[in-house]
Amino acid sequence: MRSHRFPFLLSAMALVLFASVPGPAYAVVQPAPCLDGVRETKGFSAVDDGEIRWTDKTSYDDARTFAIKAWQYRGSKIKIVEDSAITSNDVEFKDADLGTSAGAPLGRYERHGSIGATDYIIFNRQKLRGASRDRLRYVALHELGHALGLCHKSDAIVSLLWKNASSPGYEFTWIPDVDKANYKKLWG
Repeated sequence: MRSHRFPFLLSAMALVLFASVPGPAYAVVQPAPCLDGVRETKGFSAVDDGEIRWTDKTSYDDARTFAIKAWQYRGSKIKIVEDSAITSNDVEFKDADLGTSAGAPLGRYERHGSIGATDYIIFNRQKLRGASRDRLRYVALHELGHALGLCHKSDAIVSLLWKNASSPGYEFTWIPDVDKANYKKLWG
């Protein structure tokens, strides 16, 4: 009978030793500064009472749905929910022709700023025609980041919010740690 306890005792000791070994150290990512002397402020966001209420007039539904879900990561504070008949719309997702020139954006966040006004996340149909699913999702993530009050970042850091879009095939389809750090600095 005693011989059966010995393996159990060794297993218990191994468990105690394993549990006492510290896990890997993770570096804390610091928020990144904005470009062009801009500052991230709650006042430039579409957030109203801790949430963004949205409506949809876009054909890029997958990109919109993906971006909303991604920005609702564990620890995020701002709720992004569909508008209803009894709430005020904060952001409308829509499509427009914004040009095809080299300087034309893939998308744009338009802040209208007055009480009760609707801000817009606009997808440039002309530049996004035939774009990959990841490219469309990247544009939606980027523009929704602006609606959350985040600004453009330097191309020297890993961020969704580069001023110039990444090259096709190199789009981020996740929220990089630096963007989460800027979000946390702004919203807690």
